[in-house]
Amino acid sequence: MRSAIPERELVERHLAGDRSAMAGILDAYEGGLLRYARALLGDDALAQDAVQETFLRFLREGERMREVRALFPWFLQVTRNLCRDVQRKEIRMERKHEEAGAGPAVAPAEAAVMDGEVRDRVRDVVSGLPEPQREVLRLKLWEGLTYREIGTRMGMTLTNVSYHLGQAVRAVGGKLKAEGIGA
Repeated sequence: MRSAIPERELVERHLAGDRSAMAGILDAYEGGLLRYARALLGDDALAQDAVQETFLRFLREGERMREVRALFPWFLQVTRNLCRDVQRKEIRMERKHEEAGAGPAVAPAEAAVMDGEVRDRVRDVVSGLPEPQREVLRLKLWEGLTYREIGTRMGMTLTNVSYHLGQAVRAVGGKLKAEGIGA
């Protein structure tokens, strides 16, 4: 929904400190930007993050926004660039996780011993993790979900998924290593 007030006037009023002008800008552009970001990212939470960051950048630009001839194309460009950044970050995190997970192969005999001796200890260590870490680890390792799928299921951003997974892996690895398991 576009504002009845011309966008140049909204920008000038915003720059003069009129808070209602920013509300008018949000009303005019937020819905369209959210639909656009959702179409690019396929995820509501990520789309909301991208649009929120778009408006924060608008606020940071301050006086330079006077030079922008039309707001909507500027908002679209910023949103598109932010969505591309999110997509690139997701690809990097997936690759990083895949590389970290690619360890030396375990011989079948060792795997059988590990199943019998280590499985219960690993389960105990994992059960002692805080809930978000435990659930992210379970979804990634046991269900094989992508970061995006985990984020959607748990209502987290990709950054939060990566953080909780990293914390979980470090905690479990450190505990097992301290006990001489897997060292």
